[in-house]
Amino acid sequence: MELRPEATLIPMAHATIHGVMRNPLLPLTAAAAAVLPLISVLGCTPANPPQQSARTSPVASTIPAPAAAPCTNQSYAPEALFSQAKPGVAVVKTPGSLGSGFVVRHQGGNTLLLTNAHVVGRSETATIHWADGSQDVAAVLASAGGSSPLNDLALLEVRGQRGRVLPLKRSGVNVGSDIVAIGAPQGLDFSLSRGVVSSVREQGQLLQIDAAINPGNSGGPVLDRTGCVVGMATFKVPDSEGLNFAITSSLLEEFLGNPPQPRSTEAPPIANRAAPAPEPTAEASCWFQMERGATELSPGLCRVERRINANGHEVFDVMERGGPTRSVVMWDDDSAEVFLDGRRYVGRWAIDADGDVRVNVAGGVFAFRRG
Repeated sequence: MELRPEATLIPMAHATIHGVMRNPLLPLTAAAAAVLPLISVLGCTPANPPQQSARTSPVASTIPAPAAAPCTNQSYAPEALFSQAKPGVAVVKTPGSLGSGFVVRHQGGNTLLLTNAHVVGRSETATIHWADGSQDVAAVLASAGGSSPLNDLALLEVRGQRGRVLPLKRSGVNVGSDIVAIGAPQGLDFSLSRGVVSSVREQGQLLQIDAAINPGNSGGPVLDRTGCVVGMATFKVPDSEGLNFAITSSLLEEFLGNPPQPRSTEAPPIANRAAPAPEPTAEASCWFQMERGATELSPGLCRVERRINANGHEVFDVMERGGPTRSVVMWDDDSAEVFLDGRRYVGRWAIDADGDVRVNVAGGVFAFRRG
């Protein structure tokens, strides 16, 4: 079967924005076709191409390729495959989209997951829902942009060791091989569908499968009978039966070994005071380094609130009067995560001589009084 150049492919994230169904044969609740890019067939640009989306989060420029657990020749029944793989699969949610993802490595005490770039879009973070009912906030470390089906990949990181690593199969998969796909079709969490590999396309980079995939399956694993990941569910051809496609594990390995470089930009003014300086008679509750390298911090007025987030972590919301809110998570190893305007930054924290919290982040310093 040859894919027609005039055809369009539907990326399988499930949009959560209300809209009108564009294709009655594809029940895209909330009109995924209206809010997600319609990607032209293999290698062509999308009708509305997203911009390259390498992240500005301060991460290493390369991520070592995961040391995959051995893939044996032992075959498992579908129910056993599902039971083994389910702890490594996650539902990935952003404000406008819902898809799937899966764990590829535990590294440095944290958890790395893969999903599709069109699932996370331009978001810097995503909410991860696990099979045991718990959830985490993941940082989007890197995205290949999703300008074509073959680079529709994104790498996420969750603080701490979560889920089960699903090994990537290093050898190819044969046409006719049995496979299963696990994901959240139409938002129905942790669903399994069965099928076979119908064809291997694009020089071994794309699997054509007949296992059912629908909006919400995007980014979910496709596994063979040994429990190894052979691909990632990504898109389907509309108005068709069983023409579903997955990025092969060889491309996933390549992406993990050489993720996109973060954009080289000036450090954001995360440590600068945004609002006017307080009156001399006002008591400062936060302080900011107004120029890089300055040894003195300028006072500001902030309201500082302590809360416990969904992961059970202590968060301090530093709300500058007339300015932005910086949400600070302080860890036992003196590292700090700072969230500002939807972006995540990593720095260090310490208690200064006055008993206030001092945070070094993005090349600057700010401090706040916990109250």
